[in-house]
Parts: sequence; C-alpha cells; structure tokens
Amino acid sequence: MIALPPALVTYFAALSDTTRHSFDTCFAPNAIVQDEAKTHRGLAEIKAWHIAANAPVNETLPLSLREDAGRTIVTAKVSGGFKGSPLTLDFSFAMNAGLITELEIN
Repeated sequence: MIALPPALVTYFAALSDTTRHSFDTCFAPNAIVQDEAKTHRGLAEIKAWHIAANAPVNETLPLSLREDAGRTIVTAKVSGGFKGSPLTLDFSFAMNAGLITELEIN
C-alpha cells in the first residue's frame, strides 16, 4: 500500500463509496477536472462527473505515487464493467492547502 496525502486518500476511497458523501470534501471549491477530453469546473460539475464516470467502476487500486513539476501523480489500476477493463491510468493532481485544485486523468 502506498502512502497518499489525506485529500487523495479521501478521493480514492470515494471512488468505491456508493453514497459518495465524502467526495467533495477533498476538492477546492473552484477545482477543475479533465477526463476523457472534457473539463468539469466547480464542485457541482465535478460531483456530477464523478458519479456518472464511476458508476461502472468496481475498484480503483493506487499502484504508485510520484511527484513531477509540482503535481502528484498516482498510477492506479481501474476495473469494472466498462470496455477495456482493467485499465492503468495516471491521476495527476495539483493541490493547494491540502485540497485538490486540478485533476487530470490519462
């Protein structure tokens, strides 16, 4: 198991939380998420994206963590009921004051 910053522990735990109540506590109010060539801005858009995008996801397992150009990059194995499962994806986070300000998923 890799050691993640608290906001990222909350983020990855929320991926398997069907109620997703804790999800928005790890993002800054004006955060931006880029996933599948779409940009989601602010907590309401991000929460809606998160619920829709993760509906077919059964498990997200962080495999490694590295720092690059001021960003925290977590490589994770994502599996579930979607085409191409499982996938290994990079979650690139920018953070400020312990909250996620940007997330790009590749």
